[in-house]
Amino acid sequence: MGKFGIMAGLVLLFTSNLMAQDIKGVHAEDAHPLEIGVGYTFISFQEAPGVGTSNNSGVNATATYYDDRVGVEGDFTGTFGTLNGQSSQLMFGGGGVRYRLPHYRSFEPWVHAVGGYAYSTPKLSYGTNDAFGYKLGGGFDLHPRHARIGYRVSADLFGTRFFGTYQLSPEVTVGIVFKLHL
Repeated sequence: MGKFGIMAGLVLLFTSNLMAQDIKGVHAEDAHPLEIGVGYTFISFQEAPGVGTSNNSGVNATATYYDDRVGVEGDFTGTFGTLNGQSSQLMFGGGGVRYRLPHYRSFEPWVHAVGGYAYSTPKLSYGTNDAFGYKLGGGFDLHPRHARIGYRVSADLFGTRFFGTYQLSPEVTVGIVFKLHL
């Protein structure tokens, strides 16, 4: 009976420990309502057919306020590059929705949709420098257990309509994310 009692006690202890964790994936001690992300971003932007592609590098900054899994996000991207020997810029600022998927421990995947204002230089004769822009994509955050600073990797489809034509450009970002309590 002694071995059976010890085994039953261990099984009971193990299962009660598992049941105490939140099965949904967002643990109460790890849930932070505000996340600020900053990172390096790369966009391969084709301004217009036949004009060329501008490979732009720059910075991306996001702020997301969560209510459980759904968050309201603000996004700013500023990049610089060259196109046909001229300096070029691509800027984006907007807001949208982010949804964090169930995660396990330090791995937190998410998806988002953001819409807003896009600005591009140099000015071409095809139209204005500003347009509606949007980002669709996702990524994941790696948070060391109980840490307030983590790492972020994301990939987006950056869509715009400059110069009377549509642009669909890939955007890749790597950076850090700060988890804050309010």
